Amino acid sequence: MVQITSQDKADELSLPMYSTSFDGSPLPLTSYVRIHKVFLLNESLISHRFGAVQLAFKQKVVAKLIGLIY
Repeated sequence: MVQITSQDKADELSLPMYSTSFDGSPLPLTSYVRIHKVFLLNESLISHRFGAVQLAFKQKVVAKLIGLIY
């Protein structure tokens, strides 16, 4: 899991989320994935699903994460 915020930091660690990034309804505000803010979360703590991003956007996030590591 990565942090999503509506605060634009305008740096290389933010990946903007556009309405085309989502399968279904987009978030109400323009949002940004903070690539360096990675979390582990136990699945039992998730109460319900709000939405989902497209596979192409997930691949972009993974590529940015790998870029940070190497």
